[in-house]
Amino acid sequence: MKKLSILMILTVLLSGLALTSCGKYEEGPGFSLLPKKSRLQQKWRPIESVTSGGVVTTIDSDGSYIEFVKGGTIKAYDGTFDVGFEGTWEFSDDKTSLNMTYEIFGVSSTSTMKIIKLKINALGLEDADGDKTYYEYF
Repeated sequence: MKKLSILMILTVLLSGLALTSCGKYEEGPGFSLLPKKSRLQQKWRPIESVTSGGVVTTIDSDGSYIEFVKGGTIKAYDGTFDVGFEGTWEFSDDKTSLNMTYEIFGVSSTSTMKIIKLKINALGLEDADGDKTYYEYF
């Protein structure tokens, strides 16, 4: 009986350590049953930006969005300038970044954004300069 209770305590402790170390992204989630693709593939509205210097700006809803479509297509619309574009996206090998290729005004661009948050209703991306943009599902 004593061996069984020690074994149960060790199992609980090890399970707790395993679950707390599952977080791949800085701001969460620590653990999710939904695959990363399922959490990402939806429409996202920008709500906040944070510069690398720490300046926080709330983004008013102007109709802007970014949509990650199943199959690797990305669609975006900037409500401020009335510009939309399409392109492609894919996860990096370790699924900590997004590689995106798109064309705006005839100019092809490629960018890599670090994923800092990927929840079912919240997304956070960081560009190469350290600027962060937060999105909410809509």
